[in-house]
Amino acid sequence: MRLIFSWERVVHFGPWCWFSFALLILMSFDSPTLANSNDRLQAILVNLRENEGFYDNVEVHWRETYRKKYYPEVQKADIPQASDIKGRWVVQNGMFYLNYEGKRTGPPADPKQTGIHEKTGYDGELTRLLQLRHNYVGNIIKGPAYNYRGFYPHTIPLRWARTAVPLSTFLSGREAILAHPRGTKGDVASNLFPTASYGGEETLNGLRCHKITLDHVRNKGTSTERTTGRRAYWLAADRNYLPIKTESYNYFYSKDVPIEEAVLENLQEIQPGRWFPFTSSITVMDGITLRKENRPVVSWKREYTVTDVLLNPEYDVKFFQDVEFPDGAPVYEIEAGKIVRSYVK
Repeated sequence: MRLIFSWERVVHFGPWCWFSFALLILMSFDSPTLANSNDRLQAILVNLRENEGFYDNVEVHWRETYRKKYYPEVQKADIPQASDIKGRWVVQNGMFYLNYEGKRTGPPADPKQTGIHEKTGYDGELTRLLQLRHNYVGNIIKGPAYNYRGFYPHTIPLRWARTAVPLSTFLSGREAILAHPRGTKGDVASNLFPTASYGGEETLNGLRCHKITLDHVRNKGTSTERTTGRRAYWLAADRNYLPIKTESYNYFYSKDVPIEEAVLENLQEIQPGRWFPFTSSITVMDGITLRKENRPVVSWKREYTVTDVLLNPEYDVKFFQDVEFPDGAPVYEIEAGKIVRSYVK
């Protein structure tokens, strides 16, 4: 629409007319921009969800290392120094299998090595879960018991948050997270309302990316509403919308320097049009130094190296039932979150 003004005729406008005119001008420019931005965000989430679906049936083998880089005095007694893990993840038509096994080196005050082992199988009816604590413990759970360690490429950056929901759901906000079958109340604090916005296109490592920012909004819609942090995601449009980089800011520590960063690298085409990150990492900064000096000092780093990946695996259902409990292990049968039977193997 084109506006034509003529000053040949003098018209006297009252103050309310001027206000209405100014408001009309602002609305004509701002509202379409906001609407277009939200439409763009929703379109990207649809594309992201579609691309996540390409990995609904996948088998992944990986190595995982954790290294503590910096020790404030208060952490020397209880924060482990290192861990080395081998993992295997298979998901097939809703069934899943996880074997996560390795060693952990204790904190400087007690640097002994201890074992790490978690084995899970869901056959469509029951989840069998074996965990090494001080000793092995077995659980037989009615229904699926989802685990954030399931190795989906889009949720690698979310492993720090220990959530099992898809990235597209995580970016869709509180209600979507809690409504998802893999969502739990632990995924969002009681007063947290993650709110996404579209930040435009950027080029990162030669790849065209959509930048999405997820604000951590507390007490939304109340007089005490505030934003306590944010997380930025760069989704590679031509690499199945993989989040090749994320940055997380906690405003208690700093608004300018991220407290955590995740990077997905060595993207390989495992099938035509299907990409997978064969190396990735999560790096977390020391919060005390960041708050006091507003500079990043690496606290710890976790690195993932994929050794093998296969789309559309084909296993018999017995494979997903193959979780043996050792003799002497306590076993708990659980329904709807309650123990209905227990015994020693």
